[in-house]
Amino acid sequence: MKKLVVTGVALVLLASSCAGDGDAGVTAEPSTTASTVDRGMGDDRDGEPDGSTLRVEAVSTGAEYVTGDSVVLAVHGATDDATLTVGEVEQPLVDAAPRRTHDAGPPAALEGARLVEVTGLVPGDTTVTITDDAGQAGLDLTVHPVTGPVFSGPHQEPYLCTAEGFGLAPPDDDCHTDPITKQRYLGSDGMWTEVDAGTAPDPDVVSIGGTGVPVVVEVEIGTINRAVYEIAVPQGWNGMLVYTFGGGCGTGFWQGTFLGSEPMDNTELLAAGYAVASSTLNTFQTTCNDVVSAESLMMVKEHFIETFGVPRWTVGQGGSGGAIQQYLIAQNYPGLLDALNPLVSFPDAVTIAPGVTDCGLLAGFWAGEAGSTFTADQRLAVQGHGSLGFCAAWIETYVPVVDPTIGCAVAVPRSLIYDPFVNATGARCTLQDANVNLFGRDDDGLGRRPLDNVGVEYGRAALESGAITVDQFLDLNEGIGGYDLDGAITPERMVADPMVIRDAYRHGRVLHGDSAIAEVPVIDVDLYSDLGFDIHDRFRLFSVRDRMEGPDADPEARTRVIWTRGGGGLTDLVEAPLPNVEMVGLLVEWLENAADGTPVADARPEGLTDECETDGTRFEGDRLYREQNGCTDAFPIHGDPRTAAGAPRANDIIKCTLRPVDLVGYGVPFDDAQAARLARIFPDGTCDWSTTGQGQVPLGGTWLRYPDPDLEDVR
Repeated sequence: MKKLVVTGVALVLLASSCAGDGDAGVTAEPSTTASTVDRGMGDDRDGEPDGSTLRVEAVSTGAEYVTGDSVVLAVHGATDDATLTVGEVEQPLVDAAPRRTHDAGPPAALEGARLVEVTGLVPGDTTVTITDDAGQAGLDLTVHPVTGPVFSGPHQEPYLCTAEGFGLAPPDDDCHTDPITKQRYLGSDGMWTEVDAGTAPDPDVVSIGGTGVPVVVEVEIGTINRAVYEIAVPQGWNGMLVYTFGGGCGTGFWQGTFLGSEPMDNTELLAAGYAVASSTLNTFQTTCNDVVSAESLMMVKEHFIETFGVPRWTVGQGGSGGAIQQYLIAQNYPGLLDALNPLVSFPDAVTIAPGVTDCGLLAGFWAGEAGSTFTADQRLAVQGHGSLGFCAAWIETYVPVVDPTIGCAVAVPRSLIYDPFVNATGARCTLQDANVNLFGRDDDGLGRRPLDNVGVEYGRAALESGAITVDQFLDLNEGIGGYDLDGAITPERMVADPMVIRDAYRHGRVLHGDSAIAEVPVIDVDLYSDLGFDIHDRFRLFSVRDRMEGPDADPEARTRVIWTRGGGGLTDLVEAPLPNVEMVGLLVEWLENAADGTPVADARPEGLTDECETDGTRFEGDRLYREQNGCTDAFPIHGDPRTAAGAPRANDIIKCTLRPVDLVGYGVPFDDAQAARLARIFPDGTCDWSTTGQGQVPLGGTWLRYPDPDLEDVR
């Protein structure tokens, strides 16, 4: 395996779009408790049970997802003389001894339990048994290597190691190396300074929330799941873990870097007492694979618990591609994140990809003779955005990923990348090829691609409004074309494999509304940039809302609130000051309010609602975005080429259902020649956006494993 040290990487735009769809079997949510034993009902059953139970469960991870050589267990109802057996070997029952403690209290499910650590585990299946004078409780474990994979499928190859760029020792062939630990303190100048061995911080040090506890942070950097992770824990840890997710949308083939998610950059959160963690595989620019991201989160969180202690709550935070990861992890791997704080959100990668790749097709059409007749205003009406800068930004960032020769990170050597003439077996830098565990392969061994534009009437809204003529509408739809599998624009439109579309929905590559995420508190923040050069359309937040709530939902019974601030462009988004501590604090309060079983929708902190700030004026209320006001006037919602073709704002249709061409529906007259031409352009019909799409099925389950050799095996 070739290793590459990357000491720096250019920051790309904070989010792109497109992840995988799946060939996965559906499993149940990971079980932690294997058995319980009624007290007094062991071998000696002379007495009646006293109602208490002996029970053991895995705490640091699911029992079937243990990684590395240790696991933390919770033992409920055991007497002091209880013993532990691992397989056939008896061990002392050793209390877990984390490096950090906190006063926030354990999660409610662990109250009263004894936390013990089991060490010396090796990959494979084993059983741990707790025995005391009243009986036994056993737990079956499945142990995996700390380098993974666990449920994401076979490792991606080739894969370049970047660990040395983080100050780590040269890694092995699995990009794994020993961790390093540092201590840093926060000075009054806002800068972090490393604590020299054996010396205390300067007296001029910031304290945590004015408590007098100095902000001294233990930082651990290492490798887990072939990713570089970083964990930062203040010595006055408040018991809460913030897990950060980075933006972008890359094809992988390397260990990567952080992009907007490095824990030590979260100075305000650390200074408020929060622990912060992340890994390079939780940066979508490293690899645009939400399943690998979920797996990496699970494994890093397991290590965190075993090393530093059990957090009371885990809150996700991150923008753009980081928002996609939070939403899909909460939907598909429930329990890993307790609350979400996405910024400049997209719902998922698969359903925004059609409108994004349309930008490249439209650019090709504008460059031709027929396209040259469209004015700037006409092009904007067809593209659907608030600014022509949106398609321009997508073409600069995401659209190249359709080309297998240029979509990889600049760090990946050309010698490893596919070239149709000199290296036909090289790494194909498209998202479907990079994520074949999720997409599956076609008959030629290539990743199946969930892109389709059959029946899409580009510019329909522009035609209906009178912005373009009938002939322009026909020219556009006759000349739009599609991409072949090597990213070249062809006259033919794209036809997606029905299987890849169905699996995108049932395996969770698409964000559904009727899923576990509906019970997760969310504060979603929009920095309005619809009129600039950007990719973060405001309507994406409302796509999520439409999917999760539907048109008839009670706005007061809401588990997701939206905050709006003025943006401007990509630089503003990267540098925008955000109230991170306030947002995370409100999410923690929300979780605490629901900890007694109160429904999440009823547990919102008092005063937490949709809000909007513009020109120094603040608007708020549960009906804020349903009514016309200063906020909706200042921050209008636009769309993309698919919504401009008639798709609903929910924008959750990958391949539309077709209906016969209906000349009356356009509201403008077609002469006989134009009508005949329209019929030739759409011989199978046009999109019926009023109904569900082809292959649009409900979510098939959670905690999926990839790949599944039998695609029909959905239980």
